[in-house]
Amino acid sequence: MNLPLITTMNGLYHKLVSFARSLRYILKELKNNNKFSMPNQNRPYNKIFLALIIFVWFGGSAMAQNEKRTMEAVRVESKIKIDGDLSDEAWAQAKAFEGNFIQLSPDNGATAAYKTKVSIVYNNYGIYVSAIMYDPDPATIPQELGIRDDNDGKNVDQFGIFLDTYNNGQNAFVYSVTAVGVQNDAFASKNDFDENWDAVWKSEVQITDEGWVVEMEIPYSAMRFPKKDEHTWGLNFYRASKRLNEEATWNFVDAEESGFIQQSGVLLGLRDIKPPLRLSFMPFVTGAVTHDSNLNVFGKQFAGGMDVKLGISESFTLDVSLIPDFTQVQSDDQVLNLSPFEVRLDENRPFFTEGLDMFSKGRIFYSRRVGQSFGYVDQDKIEDSEDLRTYPTTASLINATKLSGRTAGGTGIGFFNAISNSTYATLENRETGAERKLLVDPLTNFNVLVIDQTLKNNSYVGLINTNVMRKGGARDANVTLGDFRLRDKSNTWSLSGSGGLSQIFTVEELATVNTTGYKANLYFSKVSGKFQFSTGMNVESDTWEINDMGYQRTNNEITARANVSYNIYKPFSIFNRMNARLSFDHTQLYNPRTFTEARLSFRANTQFRNFYNLGVGVNSSPVDSYDYWEPRTAGRYVTYAPFYSGYIFAGTDNRKPFNLGMHVGRWHRPEDNARNFFGGIGPGYRVSNKLNIDYNLNWEISKDEKGFVTHEVDVNDELINIIFGNRDQNTFVNTLSLSYVFNRNMGLTFRLRHYWSWVEYNKYYDLQDDGQLADSDFNGFSPTGVSFYNTSFNAVNVDMVYTWQIAPGSFVTAVWKDAISSFIEGQEIPKGIGKNFSGVLRESNYNTISLKVVYFIDIAYFRKKIP
Repeated sequence: MNLPLITTMNGLYHKLVSFARSLRYILKELKNNNKFSMPNQNRPYNKIFLALIIFVWFGGSAMAQNEKRTMEAVRVESKIKIDGDLSDEAWAQAKAFEGNFIQLSPDNGATAAYKTKVSIVYNNYGIYVSAIMYDPDPATIPQELGIRDDNDGKNVDQFGIFLDTYNNGQNAFVYSVTAVGVQNDAFASKNDFDENWDAVWKSEVQITDEGWVVEMEIPYSAMRFPKKDEHTWGLNFYRASKRLNEEATWNFVDAEESGFIQQSGVLLGLRDIKPPLRLSFMPFVTGAVTHDSNLNVFGKQFAGGMDVKLGISESFTLDVSLIPDFTQVQSDDQVLNLSPFEVRLDENRPFFTEGLDMFSKGRIFYSRRVGQSFGYVDQDKIEDSEDLRTYPTTASLINATKLSGRTAGGTGIGFFNAISNSTYATLENRETGAERKLLVDPLTNFNVLVIDQTLKNNSYVGLINTNVMRKGGARDANVTLGDFRLRDKSNTWSLSGSGGLSQIFTVEELATVNTTGYKANLYFSKVSGKFQFSTGMNVESDTWEINDMGYQRTNNEITARANVSYNIYKPFSIFNRMNARLSFDHTQLYNPRTFTEARLSFRANTQFRNFYNLGVGVNSSPVDSYDYWEPRTAGRYVTYAPFYSGYIFAGTDNRKPFNLGMHVGRWHRPEDNARNFFGGIGPGYRVSNKLNIDYNLNWEISKDEKGFVTHEVDVNDELINIIFGNRDQNTFVNTLSLSYVFNRNMGLTFRLRHYWSWVEYNKYYDLQDDGQLADSDFNGFSPTGVSFYNTSFNAVNVDMVYTWQIAPGSFVTAVWKDAISSFIEGQEIPKGIGKNFSGVLRESNYNTISLKVVYFIDIAYFRKKIP
């Protein structure tokens, strides 16, 4: 959805400049013109006169700019046909706004170029919105097609409405339509836009001689609101005029003020409307055919299930997924991971991407854990004569449920539950060939509970708990974290923080052991205005552990952070806007209390009047750093000398048929001449309003870097040495994306990604107790001089998706997925990109072709009654 990216801004600077210029002119006139002569400079009425000028120009103007606009919705009795034709009798009864919106960008606070007329009426079923986007040249209105909820970067005009139905300034339902009738919706919160939230509503558009027209029907079942006789809702409208690259809102949104929703206007006049029974079903059937070319085996799958949404009150919704199916989820972007940390993968499963904003509180819930195999194998249960043949990577879900909502008093409650089935590894007896199953993951229950209370001034306080329970008590986990944010009335100053407790329950020698850890942080910030800053500290104990249901790279750290930024969001000279940010981090271990790293970074970027972008950044670790994670051994560390890096990035105007983004940079550690060159280029070409092609190439070329290789142990498995290596690594990622949209209900997307990373070692080191690296006699090379630890990893993924919306909320999707991967270790690496790619294509692949039909059934539709 091409909605505005809301950042922190304020228009005070330009008011001051304008006022100073006017005041200088007035004083000059008062002094030089007899008509404005001031015979007695000390007379009080002259001071009053001057104060009045200041108030009227500066104070009065500011008050007018910040005053909220209001609109009154009118109840109508006549039926409205949603066809983009505003000749229905109901629209003649509406109390319309007709005038100019106020720019969000590029000139925040300025009057929008073209007028807009908007109206709202309602009945017992829902609210109706009409809008006329006047345009002096309708024939040139950009009209690039997209598919539902996928209009980012599209060259097309848009109109949208924000409804803050609880009028708390922290959440809003968003519905928008492009000039070619493609719908987008989202649930906006104080943190983000959840574009995975979907509702079922109607809209139609027409291009006219005056511009373009949109008509919308939003049923009450597509939103939540409190039960009361009379309503006051937060309201804003949004218009994007792509030909001008202009974004504007009905009620002024000061881009220098933190937050978007609390800057909405007011919708009045809604009376005697009742939250309807919100009950909908989405039954689905899916069938898939698979082919593993390595084994030359065909397989087939057939499944059915249902997603259910039930509004258990006017405020809360229960979502249940019965027998979830994720056959058509986009392939993961696999990488070669040489770090000591787990790779964090994006969540692509629809049930886990929609409506989970509340559950992101405290960042202790990582939804990819649900359905993941944790891979615990009891080695004592594997006999000497047995080999491990197969190993689970995922655990099938039996069901998943979430309950979420917010009361009229601003109390938000969220509950999530999922149950995953047991998984097993396959063991084979070397002597008899017999196979048996070994339990890897027991039946597992995942729970998340969130309570969040909104407060005045865009403030809140909340609590979240995650809990994982495994059948048989193999390992259970419980994490509780409370957080808060307090802001002043002007939404300028912010005090935020959190505190958490983690508990891991394991069974050792028939006794339950409870390992506890804690986390705490506190930050003080200035969040509005041109000049902003934040400073604070985060503390995590060495036993703070959230990975059973969250994602955590490291614990056992104390990090002090400070940053300052300066933002200009009004056009000046050749620029539309500009911002710069300077940050400093200081990190030490929690236990033992010792310094590990200090880092300084700077980033600046600007947008020119022609909508090209340019930015630069530098990073530096100015003193030695001590990495306690790379050795993979408790208490050991490696010392790295200071480094610096710099980069530049740029982009062209994405309204043009051909657009280009790029970045290049260099990282360098002078002491040992370790260096890294990185960059990327991403051309895109809009062939027509239906066909779009994008290509991205990213590369990273590293020379003489030092990294962990292996642990050298004796016959008793006792550690002798920690071996590091001097290595070169090259990584290339090619991604080709193509989309063809037949019409607003039907589209085809194609994505091809090739990832290749190779590593070569040319020298080994022993890690010393003081963190230094010394020459090693470790025998890590073959007789021909090739390292046993050389690695080459390729991954090729194809995802082609055909989508057809057959009815509101109902879809037919056909997906082809092809996956190829190869892993080479301990030999000389072929380095030609073309030769490597052609070689990968000869590897075995895994193909899946699937067809899925989902049909939306809304009870409210059958109960619809127009009085």
